[in-house]
Amino acid sequence: MNILTTNRLYLRTLKQNDIEDIYKKIFSQKEVVEHTFGKELLNFEQAKEFIKNNCNFNNQLGLSAIIQTKTQKLIGLGGVLKCNYLQEEDYEFGFILCKESWGKGYATEIGQAQIEFIKDIIKAPRVLALASPQNQASIHTIKKLGLTYLKDIKTKDGRGVREVYINNFCTT
Repeated sequence: MNILTTNRLYLRTLKQNDIEDIYKKIFSQKEVVEHTFGKELLNFEQAKEFIKNNCNFNNQLGLSAIIQTKTQKLIGLGGVLKCNYLQEEDYEFGFILCKESWGKGYATEIGQAQIEFIKDIIKAPRVLALASPQNQASIHTIKKLGLTYLKDIKTKDGRGVREVYINNFCTT
């Protein structure tokens, strides 16, 4: 199921046959894992278990496949997730791109679509994004998308310290 579409990308629910591709492009790449999950590389079985427990196979919310429209290739994971980092229900957006897709504007493109989804479809009053303090490329993209730094938090899922960015939507 397609969740949202941009000029060059679309976000869709995962399929079982995506797991091996996600492992090769995301979970077996040291630099990608360090910037996103803050952990050591996972072996295939660990990655498969993470994907089955944390990714979206049938809903609009959750980590989903980012697909490049022109090639139909999976280039990463992204999605909108419910969160409670600020002691109330919020929505966080995020993206994890394979290294070959870095620097092409894909994060900005999918991020903007996710923000619009949170604002227009979910009708949330604000949006959050988290980034590792060392992931300057993601922080640059998050700021470019109009979010501002709020505070640092220590995540409960083992990702370590993350910077929290926020955008309160104007209501008129």
